[in-house]
Amino acid sequence: MTDFTEANRKYFDQMATNYKDRFASAMKTLSDQTLEHRLWLSDRWTDTEAGQDNEVKMLEYACGPGVISMTLAPYLSKVVGIDVSDNMIDEFNRNAKLIDIADKMVGYKADLLSDSVPAEFSGPHFTEFDMVTISMALHHFEYPQMALQRLGSRLKKDGVCMIIDILSRSGHDHGHGDGHGHGHGHGHGEETHGHNFGDAAHTVKTHGFSREDMQKLFEGAGLGRAFKYEVIPEELVFNKGEKTHNVTVFIARAQRS
Repeated sequence: MTDFTEANRKYFDQMATNYKDRFASAMKTLSDQTLEHRLWLSDRWTDTEAGQDNEVKMLEYACGPGVISMTLAPYLSKVVGIDVSDNMIDEFNRNAKLIDIADKMVGYKADLLSDSVPAEFSGPHFTEFDMVTISMALHHFEYPQMALQRLGSRLKKDGVCMIIDILSRSGHDHGHGDGHGHGHGHGHGEETHGHNFGDAAHTVKTHGFSREDMQKLFEGAGLGRAFKYEVIPEELVFNKGEKTHNVTVFIARAQRS
């Protein structure tokens, strides 16, 4: 685990117990938008012709408390959550039990982006996914291109990778997903390209992604098929101290070749 990943682990370990309260509104928006885009993302679900009578499984990486996993679990056979934070995995598994889906939704602590992934995460339980999702986490990854390559390799052929993340400020001027600017600010100040990350600034590597950024990242990771990108019209709202912040996010998907 690199120093940067360790900084993220420590930060989210501390955040885990009050994460749901602090980001309740944002989590609801993410859940609602994911559900609304379900058939836009994939046609392979347990209630569709393409997925019916087949095992349909998903990996949520950097899963946190499991917002996306809980949202999509009713349409999946198996959900695997993985995070570098022990406390977030505890929350993920606690949430699965609370809504009575612990039989098919299980979280594990691991760093799948390291150069020395434990052997137990190389078996069939952790590969051949129909979908890999990364929600509001890609901007925390030290090397986004490498992350998509390594996580994309765990997909089945034609499997879908879904990203929800922050729209770069340069993308705001171009409406719904048509921006061609680059928002790769790599400084660690509290506010870069208009995004205020507050006490999380030291855990952030990339300050938003445009449509062009995501298309290039997907293509470079061997995930160049059927690319789609939409800016979510409803902003995420969350509180930091006494201030309320609004963040514009996008949803993107592509398939493994």
